[in-house]
Amino acid sequence: MGRVARETPVTPVKPHRGKKRVSTGTVEDRQLKTCKLVQKDQAVIESRGESTLTRYELASSALKPGLPKGSSLPCREAEREKISTHLRNGVVQGGSSQVLYISGMPGTGKTALFLEVLEQMRTNRMSFHFVHINGMRLSTPMQVFRDISDQLPCAPVSNSESRNHVNNFFSTRTDRDPVVVLLIDEIDCLKTGNQAILYTVFDWLGMPNSRLVLASISNTMDLPERLLPRVASRFHIERVDFAPYTRDQIVEILQNRLDAVGALNVFGDVVLRFCGARVAANSGDVRKALQVCRRAIQVCLSEPTAEHGQVKLAHFQVAEKELLFASPVHQAILNLSVKTRHFLAAVVLEFRLHEDAEAVLLQTVSARFKKILAMVAGGENKCEYPSEDSEDMAQVFTRRLEAMSIFAKPCGSQCFDSRAIYLGALDLEDLASALLEKEEDPAVREVLEAGSPNLSPKRIFKSID
Repeated sequence: MGRVARETPVTPVKPHRGKKRVSTGTVEDRQLKTCKLVQKDQAVIESRGESTLTRYELASSALKPGLPKGSSLPCREAEREKISTHLRNGVVQGGSSQVLYISGMPGTGKTALFLEVLEQMRTNRMSFHFVHINGMRLSTPMQVFRDISDQLPCAPVSNSESRNHVNNFFSTRTDRDPVVVLLIDEIDCLKTGNQAILYTVFDWLGMPNSRLVLASISNTMDLPERLLPRVASRFHIERVDFAPYTRDQIVEILQNRLDAVGALNVFGDVVLRFCGARVAANSGDVRKALQVCRRAIQVCLSEPTAEHGQVKLAHFQVAEKELLFASPVHQAILNLSVKTRHFLAAVVLEFRLHEDAEAVLLQTVSARFKKILAMVAGGENKCEYPSEDSEDMAQVFTRRLEAMSIFAKPCGSQCFDSRAIYLGALDLEDLASALLEKEEDPAVREVLEAGSPNLSPKRIFKSID
């Protein structure tokens, strides 16, 4: 027993020293040391599992969501220049009468790049006061005034007083006061019946000495023209549109993150390119690429073998399938009735027809649903549906899917049109993939597959229109 006690502290020395070697110093130092480790004799590396695992740990850490501290967002040079120029000019000039409007699909780097530019401005000792509002986190659109008030350098007030309080704040500023940079993320959530809240926010720009730089982020490009004609006519709108990431851009982002920690050799080039192609064809959301690659590392390490080489394509495919099946929404869709899934197929087709739309009319979905029912009833499987009114069924299915959070639930006239269908955070192509997984009717499969981003979209309506 005594010998065991004396030998115990000696055992973990090598693993501890290995971890210290890769977790200290600059990025360049870590790259150099990790590369030296990888170049060692393969038999030695396999006999010391902790060294191999360290490379996987570095890779997994580098692929976490969010921008690594101290790094810049790649593949967005033109967008960075526009945002930086607008913000810098606004701060230097003591405010701006122009609206910075940033649009693009989720996962394209909109908020991350904006915050990166602000951090660079702080590094360059530019003085301003930053207020960040996320519309998705507000209980009601009116809550925006309380959230803005809480982040301004003034005394706290109640919800009922916050609107007037913020109006007074921007109307009584002096030239000595710091410029306020106000970012409203997910600005779509501030929509109301008469748009009074949005107009109040934008009207602050017209105050003589508000010293305000206003930026907004949305998933749609035409929000000012559709909902805010008074804003579009009174203020110049500086637009920055973030296109979905392409395959090559996604590969570059993954390679940059891995290379920064000396773990580029954890993945084969084929795996990264396959990942880039899959994500780009689906949504261009780089967060999905990061998520599935991290899971692929776990799949590789879970194999019952002492030899862990590169993450292979088979590991990636297992990870992709697991993440897809792990989604509660995906599982819910698979368990829906045939009629409900055919209704969702009609929703998919309508959203594909109206590209970039955030909602589709229930009436048009109902009409397309009726055509799908007729198409299925006349197909080879001769599936006969009861002669129910497709509009009544569409309304029932809509309420049911809202309750299941597959559709975004309307909240009256404040945020949504009750006659429209909103997908919310659900990705359209993820929905289509889930439907295809369970769909048995060949005609419905054809129209869903033909609407894929990789195929011609003109084929999708021929069989039902």
